[in-house]
Amino acid sequence: MRMIRCQALSIFVMLLAVSVSVTGLAATGTDEPDPEAILRQMDDAISGYQDQAMDVTMTILDTDGSKKSYDFSILQKGTSLRMVRMLSGELKGMATLVEDRDRVYVYLPGFKKVRRVASHNMNQRFAGSDFTNDDMAATTWANEYDATLEREDDSNWYLRCKPKPGVKAQHPEALLVVDKLHGYQVSVEYLDADGTPVRRQDSSNLSDFGGAKRFSKVVMTDMRSGHSTILSIRDFRVNRGLEDSLFSVRALEWSR
Repeated sequence: MRMIRCQALSIFVMLLAVSVSVTGLAATGTDEPDPEAILRQMDDAISGYQDQAMDVTMTILDTDGSKKSYDFSILQKGTSLRMVRMLSGELKGMATLVEDRDRVYVYLPGFKKVRRVASHNMNQRFAGSDFTNDDMAATTWANEYDATLEREDDSNWYLRCKPKPGVKAQHPEALLVVDKLHGYQVSVEYLDADGTPVRRQDSSNLSDFGGAKRFSKVVMTDMRSGHSTILSIRDFRVNRGLEDSLFSVRALEWSR
């Protein structure tokens, strides 16, 4: 049950890319934009609404061609409060509450108990997928990474990001591509200590959900095995006035 205790923890940051125009990026004293300003603009795009709700299907693709899917819902308020409820498969009935990076709770229907997730479980894979719990924990880039602008073209900025001193990150380096027009995270490639790419996330299919635009397809690929996971956003709603009471341990227990 060790993995199940940590299910439904890692996907959120990879899902929450919303549409915000990128303007007024701080200058560095040259014609190049400030890399930190780019990260902060991207963070604003990710958390630019008072609250968010979405319905998601996760499809795990094995290297032998087999696949399995789970449905779940996500509620988020501000930059950190999240409630996730698993709606299908063997994980149905499980729910997860994220209060902040260090306070994560999960309701396990098999035990009918709420348990706090231990910090050493944050690097575990999510439900056999290519996302990890640590992917969820890092809610912002600007507060956790230092970046350098390696290059740019007409459409994108290309940033090399390293964790700030004292930040415990899963990977020592990441290559991030940010869309200039909206501030979206287009892709991110995670490197190991030798500089070898180990995982890659790609976002696509810009969709309009009643005026709220976002990428509706996110793919995480293990570049060593070829194993991959697809997140498909079926619905996305914003600024619904979600109450704080929805993000509590008591609300988590209502999953029963």
